[in-house]
Amino acid sequence: MRVGRRAGCLIGLLLVAALALVGYLFVSSGSAFAVDLVTLTPEPASSEPDLAGPTATPRTLPPERTPTAIATRLPGAPTPTPYVTPDGGLPGDIAFVSDRTGNDQIYLKQSIIGGEERRLTFTDTDDTRPAWSPDGEWIVFMSFEEDDSDIYIMRASGAERTRLTDDPAYDEFPTWSPDGTWIIFDSNRSGRFQLYRMRPDGSQVEPIRRGDTEDAIASYSPDMSRIVFESRSGEGPYQIWMMNADGSGARQLTHTQARNVRPAWSPDGSQIVFISGRDGDPELYVMNADGTEQQRMTTDFGRTGSPNWSPDGTLLLFNSDRTGRLQLYSIDFQGKRAHQYTHDDGNAFNGVWRP
Repeated sequence: MRVGRRAGCLIGLLLVAALALVGYLFVSSGSAFAVDLVTLTPEPASSEPDLAGPTATPRTLPPERTPTAIATRLPGAPTPTPYVTPDGGLPGDIAFVSDRTGNDQIYLKQSIIGGEERRLTFTDTDDTRPAWSPDGEWIVFMSFEEDDSDIYIMRASGAERTRLTDDPAYDEFPTWSPDGTWIIFDSNRSGRFQLYRMRPDGSQVEPIRRGDTEDAIASYSPDMSRIVFESRSGEGPYQIWMMNADGSGARQLTHTQARNVRPAWSPDGSQIVFISGRDGDPELYVMNADGTEQQRMTTDFGRTGSPNWSPDGTLLLFNSDRTGRLQLYSIDFQGKRAHQYTHDDGNAFNGVWRP
């Protein structure tokens, strides 16, 4: 009987020990799982300072506008990269003339590929030859509104159209002095074409140079000390000439049997762009301000005209009939990259960059 009791106690102790062992194993298993969870939590933040700063609040950006590239590959030049920002320096507007409505009218276009465009003049006669004031707020131009050619002025928006000259003669090709105090133009009011200047309100009209030559299409140097222009004697071809701003000291810069016309100063005053037919079709040429190092800038563009420098001096704007109609193009100063700005239903020409 005593043996039975001892046996029962022993069995009870064994059961208790077995339960304790099972409990220990269960707790051990749970601890191991807990350790695994700890290892998956993020590590403590570094004590080094956060150099990136606070995270910006996300925002939704508008879809990026991809311009349509109208690039023209020049002979021997790599395919150009399309411009996606205004060319030639801000604000990047170009005033130009189009005959799409049947007569010449003035338009304004952004100088990015596919840029917006709007019409500035609305007449039944020709408005043409625009030129920007130095501050980019006014456009002077020539118009046949009163049956003969006279000089007009208007705001860059097309508003406040005002007639400046009222003469039965042919007044044409107006442009501004760099300081905005004069408008220079040519007129045949004396019997032959001569250069004149007047104030922006049309007052104080006076000749710049008198002689037995025909002078036309002038451009002031950026420092206003000199004027470059085209001139001819008798029936000879026009050549590029230069004179002091008061009309003195005229001297010839080009000497060819072909016409050399439409001179324009570079923004830094070091060079002059012009049109010459010395190699066949009229093409763009550039020379130093003293007439040296005359070099051709375009090839196989057909008939080119109306050269104009970009405000930053890196591009040349011009019109060409290479597609059958006059359209606006630009090339970089090395003549290796060309872009077409207009695909007009008519002809687009006389483009000038806004200062």
